[in-house]
Amino acid sequence: MSEHRQPASAPASLGEDLGVLLAACCERVVRTVLAALGPAGYGHLTSTQAITLLFIGRGINTVTQLAERSGLTTQAMSKICAVLQADGLLDRQPHTDDARSRRLALTADGHRLHDLLSQAGADAERAWTDLVGAQTLQTVRAALAAFAHSPEPAAPTTQVRLRFT
Repeated sequence: MSEHRQPASAPASLGEDLGVLLAACCERVVRTVLAALGPAGYGHLTSTQAITLLFIGRGINTVTQLAERSGLTTQAMSKICAVLQADGLLDRQPHTDDARSRRLALTADGHRLHDLLSQAGADAERAWTDLVGAQTLQTVRAALAAFAHSPEPAAPTTQVRLRFT
């Protein structure tokens, strides 16, 4: 009699909740990227700090812009940037257009870490491509971009009817 073994983790059902699948994929990419930080001496950084550094390296250069992009308050983002500055990864400079604002810029160490994070992200993407193929991943990328950049639907409004009797 032959034994049939089940794989350690069965493939996900196509009917699995999209939100759960997206969260699992995001978590896997983040774990892959963060795993590259430890050997480089940055294992103490959180995923939010690493993503913030990536955003700054890609041109988002004010706390307000970062907060809007990440869905955090400006106060929370300011604290994250203060930690990155204390770690010598970013610098705050006067903003040329707004004296009340500071422009964020990566230091030389920040640029090195940005390159490391970008490479780790590319490695994670390559693993995904190896799994599903370049064409499928391109389709997924296009679908995610369309959804991510589409306008949010208006919040439902509650109608109140006044009755005068």
